[in-house]
Amino acid sequence: MKMPNLPRLVCFAFLLSFSIPPGFAQDAPRNLIKNVEAAGQHIDGKTAMRAVAFMQNYWRHAGNQDFNLCMDYFATALSAGGFAAADSFFRLSVRDTLLPQARAWQPFDAELRLVAPIDTLLHTLAQAKMSLCVNSHATPLPGASMELVFIDSIEIAPQSLRGKAAYTHHPPASVFERAVKRGEAAGIVSSYLPDYNRPSEHPSSISMSSIPYVDSPSVFAFKISYGSQVLLDSLMRQGKVEVHASVLAQFTPKIVREVSVEIVGQQKPEEIIVLIAHVDEPGANDNASGCGALLEMALTLRRLIASGELPRPARTLNFMWVEEIATVRRWQKSTPRVFDKIKAALVLDMVGEDVVKTGGSFLIEKTPDPSAIWTRPPDEHTEWGQGDVAEADLRGSFLNDLFYAACEARARQMQLPWLIKTNPFEGGSDHVPFVHNGIPAILAWHFTDVYYHTSNDDIDKVSASEMANVAVSVAATALFLANCSETDAVETVRLLSKRAAWRIANETQNNLRSNDSSENRRILQAWLKWYEEAFDSVASLNLGTGGKALAAEIRRAQEGLNRLANER
Repeated sequence: MKMPNLPRLVCFAFLLSFSIPPGFAQDAPRNLIKNVEAAGQHIDGKTAMRAVAFMQNYWRHAGNQDFNLCMDYFATALSAGGFAAADSFFRLSVRDTLLPQARAWQPFDAELRLVAPIDTLLHTLAQAKMSLCVNSHATPLPGASMELVFIDSIEIAPQSLRGKAAYTHHPPASVFERAVKRGEAAGIVSSYLPDYNRPSEHPSSISMSSIPYVDSPSVFAFKISYGSQVLLDSLMRQGKVEVHASVLAQFTPKIVREVSVEIVGQQKPEEIIVLIAHVDEPGANDNASGCGALLEMALTLRRLIASGELPRPARTLNFMWVEEIATVRRWQKSTPRVFDKIKAALVLDMVGEDVVKTGGSFLIEKTPDPSAIWTRPPDEHTEWGQGDVAEADLRGSFLNDLFYAACEARARQMQLPWLIKTNPFEGGSDHVPFVHNGIPAILAWHFTDVYYHTSNDDIDKVSASEMANVAVSVAATALFLANCSETDAVETVRLLSKRAAWRIANETQNNLRSNDSSENRRILQAWLKWYEEAFDSVASLNLGTGGKALAAEIRRAQEGLNRLANER
């Protein structure tokens, strides 16, 4: 493609930026909208909310007792909903994977008490799951009392903390080497809470943390709230402080249970649309909400397809409850030929937040596009931060704009102001291994959430309607991808063409604010190339036998993009 003529393109973009509305739902493929309407009549978030209510009672560390109990919950619900191992069309699979080099951590009970100079209970596992750090060892019964030593401002001599607990404002893992390996501390007490959790505004919040797994010494670690930090800091300025720590926990061989169901495609069953949520993490939003929404989708689509209200998919729909990231990596390594047949992945992680209570917003984390490298308005990263993406890794895809259109269609269906935002690729969830293997994947999530990874991530912050909105949008997109006819593909190219025009107009406006003409051209060229590839990617979805109409539409879209780039 020739480099764009920037002066003329600026003029065109200025006009175009006023002619394209911010919403594109009216341009969505017709069958995508029909899918939204069909799924929206049956998905209400109630089944998802029941799953959240069950899961929030358990500390789901991958492979532990609580994790596998939650997996059993989904297997039982799916079986009751009509999936079965012997069913060739609605297939249920439950698989246990032994990871011989790893250990699963299971907490049962824990308590941290201040015993001197005053006696008061600080935190218990029963009240706050996050108060005990992952990989904490059990203490000898009935626990142990010890001096608490603030280590952030001292040099730790070898063995100087033996029989004592190290107190820090930093993450416990960051002081483990100094406090435990060098100082031989019996345990760590940490008050660290990230700024986005707003410690002073939420003084009861305790953030989730871990310490490195070691066979020995047997060491524990507690996290405390900002409120407890204020108390301890005040007492330590006055003199010696003692705490009593009691932990009941165990390590077992790591046997990870994974549950999946397939609605097997009738035309191209080997081609797969993946819908996935991770079970590990102890929170309600993270990620009981994603697991519950996925369950409601699977049960609903099975019922509608079995009754004939929805057609059988041409491609296979694969719903997966997994260990975050690791399951997908194991899948890719064990059966790469099957993995390579995946057309797209739709990831649900923290999808149910009540945005009024949490301060977060619904986000679509896009499969990598140029905004992951050059982040300019209206794109912006979350507090998670920029992901590791190279320009050579960018591959244009149909998925970002198609899923966004499904979400917009859901908002229009509900006639409610559902705020839909996007962020550039950042990573950190199950979409990562798909993306790294060249498979388009989006992450449906919420951020920034003041309760993220804290003891206040409870069911009272979860919204059934928010889970329903996301579930309907994901289900509609998955069905569309599984049944994409040539007409559907043509309409998808038209949607992408309009989005491309809006994007080029927007990036040209950004160029007006920058004096680096060389970089501006590079960014604009990257977007032009990305959308050119996105048009081409639609061809892989076409289940039709001809393809001439689609090829012509792709050609028209690319010619239009070239005209835009080379306007004279």
